[in-house]
Amino acid sequence: MKINMKQRVLLIVRKLNIGGIQRVTINLANVLHRAGHEVHVLVLKGGDELLPDPGVKLHYEDFDKAFRRTGTGLAYDLVTRTLLKPLLPGSGVIWRGYYGGRYLRQFVERLERDHGPVDRIIARGQGAFETIWSWQDPRFWQVTVSWPGEHGSRLKGFYLRRLYNGKRVICNTPNVREQLERQLGHYHISPSHWATIGNPCDIEAIRAMADETPDDLPTRPYVVHVCRLSRVKRQDFLIHAYLRSGIEEDLVIVGDGPMRESVEQLVDELDVHDRVHIVGSRTNPYPWMKHARLFVLSSMSEAFGIVLAESMICGTPCVAVDAPGGIRNVLINDQRRLVVENTIDGLAEGIRQGLRSPPALEQDPELIERYRDTRIMQQFLELPTT
Repeated sequence: MKINMKQRVLLIVRKLNIGGIQRVTINLANVLHRAGHEVHVLVLKGGDELLPDPGVKLHYEDFDKAFRRTGTGLAYDLVTRTLLKPLLPGSGVIWRGYYGGRYLRQFVERLERDHGPVDRIIARGQGAFETIWSWQDPRFWQVTVSWPGEHGSRLKGFYLRRLYNGKRVICNTPNVREQLERQLGHYHISPSHWATIGNPCDIEAIRAMADETPDDLPTRPYVVHVCRLSRVKRQDFLIHAYLRSGIEEDLVIVGDGPMRESVEQLVDELDVHDRVHIVGSRTNPYPWMKHARLFVLSSMSEAFGIVLAESMICGTPCVAVDAPGGIRNVLINDQRRLVVENTIDGLAEGIRQGLRSPPALEQDPELIERYRDTRIMQQFLELPTT
């Protein structure tokens, strides 16, 4: 198929809540639609905090619930949960994926019956393709935005073989691909195809949204952190590094998540309500990025860090700890000097340095242009499907 022909594309994502995977899925759907392709988005677990442009067709299908509604499915679920999971820890994704792949095949058959042949299918995020891993089709590519950690037992190798062996795998940064290849190689697992494609950003839309002026924007100078409040994102680490930096600017944390209560408790314990502000989740976080003096990322690991690209698009330089993943692939050239030692002292010094001597983003347009959505779209359309 010629890549300039209009295509029918199915994107698969676990949820459409606020998050990096969700945002880049919507970005890809929107740019494909604007280019004249027919786009369908299959959502496996619900959510409507982020929605694509009108014209992108949304489908909500919870394969787990559908399977449990059958008598066989309910019995299968009980057996795997009560007997197999205790014996084989972490095996839940394997048992779900066996039937999830069958449900996906049936969904694609219905979709093609109603709309015509599907040209390519792209699943984004670990949670999505763990649910449907057993389906085999040359049109199906899975975007991996993380890697499975350090080498483990033979049981871990058994799980990884189901998820990756013979599959078509896309990594969103070269470092993630290198780490995943090394991990799979330890178990002699071989995907059939590899690709490395970055995350798409609608640069003009982000800048337009950044020009909005929410009523609760800070009036004092500040540095900003936009992330899910979770153990991996390490907001406690961030707060301690911020305080140790000794800067005059406030710290604004934009986001929500399972660790919010403990983060707020830490702010209480340190008695820094006047300096550290947790403003909650925002569907449009870009004004907070644009008006900040510096963006700060403290993650334990980060496959890509879409917020880094978005912050630079808003004109705000970034400092990030040198954590495993793709941070060094995103923060390149002069921005790389603000990838700092992965310690509280290292991040504190990075914050000070970023404020004293910020990178001149306007002098390096390719830093941002690498992730322009039309460029990234073309790379997806060029993936082989035979």
